[in-house]
Amino acid sequence: MEYRLNTAKQLLDDTKMSITDISYHCGFSSNAYFGKIFREKYGMTPLQYRNRNIDKQDVLN
Repeated sequence: MEYRLNTAKQLLDDTKMSITDISYHCGFSSNAYFGKIFREKYGMTPLQYRNRNIDKQDVLN
């Protein structure tokens, strides 16, 4: 599970793949389950994680 979540984080950081595509690419059975597990682990949804990282990049540029 840890590997799949780390892969998902990397894809959220480095690609413009949809969250649904990322969830299936990482082997989650549904987008809802992916979101639930991601939120339990990181305290935010995949979309919040992606947007937070976009905001950080804007500050750095």
